Amino acid sequence: MVMQVGLKTNSLTTTPSLVRTTPGAAAPVARTEQIAQTSRTSQPFPESALLSRRPLRYNVQLNQQLTAVQKAEDYLSETENQLLVLRHQAIRGKGDAHAPTVSRLLQQRSTLSGGTIDRNFNVTLQQKSRVSFALPGMEKVLEQTQGETLVFALGGSKRELTAVSIPADASPRQALMHLNVGLGRLGIHATLGRDGTALFQVDESRWAQVSQQLSVRGEGHQFPADAFTLLAPQAEASREDQINQLSSQWDRAASGTLQQTLEQITRERSKLHQHQERVTARIQDMATAYNPQEALETSRALGDALANGGKQYGLLSQALLAQGNISLSTVKNVLG
Repeated sequence: MVMQVGLKTNSLTTTPSLVRTTPGAAAPVARTEQIAQTSRTSQPFPESALLSRRPLRYNVQLNQQLTAVQKAEDYLSETENQLLVLRHQAIRGKGDAHAPTVSRLLQQRSTLSGGTIDRNFNVTLQQKSRVSFALPGMEKVLEQTQGETLVFALGGSKRELTAVSIPADASPRQALMHLNVGLGRLGIHATLGRDGTALFQVDESRWAQVSQQLSVRGEGHQFPADAFTLLAPQAEASREDQINQLSSQWDRAASGTLQQTLEQITRERSKLHQHQERVTARIQDMATAYNPQEALETSRALGDALANGGKQYGLLSQALLAQGNISLSTVKNVLG
């Protein structure tokens, strides 16, 4: 007889919640008093301390979602705060003093946000951040030509090669489909705009490699056949680039650009807040808290099951011992 015991458990914690800013509201520069006041109140949304100290509190997928939301919210909150400080300092003619702080924050975006924020300050929880770029020279390939086989090479620690055969007299859309088959092996995907130009995309983690080490060799028609030609991808201008270009020469255009970026951050933080509410509702559905009477009944049932387990083990041991003492001839007679 096999004994199975079911036990429902519930994790409790007394770890105080960390401080978070309300989405859509700018955090003040000096936050010491605010932290002291808000640390006494519990937050409904799980904090990073709970995840790190009690990793089995939730399942793996939910843990990943919680961590991604927290990193995105932390980065957007800090970015919003630093941009507000930059605007305040720039109006007073002291923008140069705070510009390096903002630049460092933008440079560390991918690391600090865990890849959850892209170059336009969009939240990318369910997908990787991507970089859109133009690829000068590829416009000739999209024209109806006599066809050509192209070999693309992506350098780095491990060189990657892929070949693309463009049929003769292929339309721009057909040529783009063939390009996607080959470049897709390098993680690059292209789409055709209404004006007929191709826009390429790649995961941001590979952008540094693609921007510096992507080359192509042809058959002497569109590209030389004797050597690889280094391409020069040009990234599409982003909000991050615009903020980096802001200087101490504060004018109406710079103020407008910064204001648009702040509004974008506010919208994304609002989306994060809605996501937090959905996750909180899901966690509440998973709650298995016991009242005192249920806890007492569960503990008694477990104790009885464990107490009876010794008797059942003894009976099972005796049965196995008896089977071991039966002679071989008896077994043959029983089995026929």
